[in-house]
Amino acid sequence: MGTVRTLGLATAVKGTPTPAVLAAAYYTSSNLATPGVVIPAVSFTIKRNIASIFLTAATLPTIGYNGPNGYIPIPTASPATATQSQNAVAGQPFNIFGGTAPGSGNSANGQKVCLWGFTTATYFNGKVVTVLDNNPVTGEFRFFFKHADVANTADTGNTAPCPAQHYRAIRLECSQSLGTDLIYVGDLNVSSSQYSACLSLTGQLAIEIVGENIPPESICIDTSGTSSNDAVMVSVIY
Repeated sequence: MGTVRTLGLATAVKGTPTPAVLAAAYYTSSNLATPGVVIPAVSFTIKRNIASIFLTAATLPTIGYNGPNGYIPIPTASPATATQSQNAVAGQPFNIFGGTAPGSGNSANGQKVCLWGFTTATYFNGKVVTVLDNNPVTGEFRFFFKHADVANTADTGNTAPCPAQHYRAIRLECSQSLGTDLIYVGDLNVSSSQYSACLSLTGQLAIEIVGENIPPESICIDTSGTSSNDAVMVSVIY
C-alpha cells in the first residue's frame, strides 16, 4: 500500500475532456510551485502548422514549458556561445534546432503540456503537446499542430505541464452536490458517447484505476450538465 493523497474537486465542462488530476483543487492552487499547476492561456495563433499559446510573461515558468534544450538565457556573455549566437540570428531567445544548450548536455525531447478548456480553439482540448520552444518576453510557448493558419485570437483555455509523478492508483468519486447530472470518465477522447465509466449519485459513485505507473494526464472527465457542481473528488496513491 502506498501513500494516499486527496487532491480535492475537479470540475468537468460539458463537451470537452478535462484531465481530472491536473484540474483538481490541489494543482490549481496559486500557492503551489509543484509540477501540475494550471496556468490559463490568454490567446493563441497557428502559422505553418506551428501553434503558439500565449500566457503572460509573469506566469510562463522558466523551469517549465521548455523545448528540447531547456531554458536558454538571452546572451549576456561576450562573446556569446555558438548556441546563443544562433538564437540571436534566428530572432529567438531559445534554440529549437538541436544544438547544445549551456549546461544541459545534448538535445532531448521537449516538455509535454496538457491542454483543455479552450472555447475557440476547441481542437486543442484533450491534447498533450510537446514544446518546441518558449519565449519569456511574450509569455509564449510553441508546438507542432497540423491545422490551417489562424491569426492571433483571444481564448481562455488551460495549460499544465504533465507531471513527472505517476501513480499506483487514481480514484474519482462523484461530488456529493452533483445532483442528477452524469460524469463520464475516460481517456483524452472521453465524451457522452465514449467512456469507460459513467458516474452518478444514483448509480456508480466512483471508479478506481489501479496500476503501477499511471500517467495522470491521460484520465479525463466530461459531464452531461453545465452546473459548477459537476465535479469529482480526486484521490491518488503513490
